[in-house]
Amino acid sequence: MKSLFTLNPSTPARLLGLILVSIVLMVSDHRYQQTHLIRSTIGGVLYPLERLVSTPGDISKWLAVYFTTRASLQSQVESLERLNLFQQARLQELAQLKLENNRLRELLDSPLQRNKNSVLLADIIRVNLHPFRKLIAIDRGQQDNVYEGQAIVGAQGIIGQVVEVFPMHSNVLLISDPSHALLAENNRTGLRALLVGSGEADRVYLQNISSSADIQIGDLFQTSGLDGLYPRNYPVARVLEIGRVEGEAFLTVTAKPLAQLDSIREVLLLWPEQRIKRKSQPIGHNK
Repeated sequence: MKSLFTLNPSTPARLLGLILVSIVLMVSDHRYQQTHLIRSTIGGVLYPLERLVSTPGDISKWLAVYFTTRASLQSQVESLERLNLFQQARLQELAQLKLENNRLRELLDSPLQRNKNSVLLADIIRVNLHPFRKLIAIDRGQQDNVYEGQAIVGAQGIIGQVVEVFPMHSNVLLISDPSHALLAENNRTGLRALLVGSGEADRVYLQNISSSADIQIGDLFQTSGLDGLYPRNYPVARVLEIGRVEGEAFLTVTAKPLAQLDSIREVLLLWPEQRIKRKSQPIGHNK
């Protein structure tokens, strides 16, 4: 059998010749740049083929980068949107806290505080939605020594009085309730009148005022302290309209409560000085 790798006598000579030719070509290319044109031509011919072969890999890399970048950007956008939503909520909360602080400052710095009564701050926790029953619930009760008939005031004036007391909360009847009445007096003339609720938050009625009485639009009516319900000299309402009917003995007078009865959030409970002298001071009271 003939060997596959049998060398004939001319093989070494051929190999040596090829080596010599290679050396000559390398020296010639190195010194004289003789093969540069050949290489350039071959490179130019093969370049489109190289690009064609590498195209799938390039497309794959580009797609990977594109989808990775897109996913990253989408994630960043979602994260920023969540952060923006959170910040907007925080801004709303801070704005609400600012409004609340302003209300509390207005309430506690009110001229009403100059009266010699102890007070206790309370929050409104519930509002009666009945159109003619004007009741609110506050977060103070028996544990705070709240009592029935206790006066409730706001930053601008009288709000109402406590009508029911429970261990943890109390119900307050607003001065706008049709069943509520107090004896008020004109701050300018001392004229007394019965102030009753109308069922509406922005108006009350002044009754039993003679048609010959000295009363004007804009007159301020305050508590008289003579009805046993409210301490004296707390502002209640300002005259809004005066109706005179020929032949009638009394005027029809409408007034506007000074307290914003439909938007109050915090109130003050009053302990008149004389009551404190008869009884121990309320828990957590502020002087």
